[in-house]
Amino acid sequence: MPLGSPEGPTQTQWKITADSVARVGDYPVTFNVTATTDNPDAAAVPDIVQTFVDLLASSPDFRFASAARTYAYSEPMTPTV
Repeated sequence: MPLGSPEGPTQTQWKITADSVARVGDYPVTFNVTATTDNPDAAAVPDIVQTFVDLLASSPDFRFASAARTYAYSEPMTPTV
């Protein structure tokens, strides 16, 4: 079962979560952001997402919670016969 070289990353998804400092009763307002573009795998996207994360983290009005990039790799497989 010959495997080819890994191809990727592909199908990138960018997710950012932050909470408001202001509260509604006892609870913050939670923001779950998905960063999208025509080509989420483009080389310029990580810097733009990082800028947004830094903006949230430096804001006195929000508490940055998390940010993540998920993506996939694939390896083509060919028959042995």
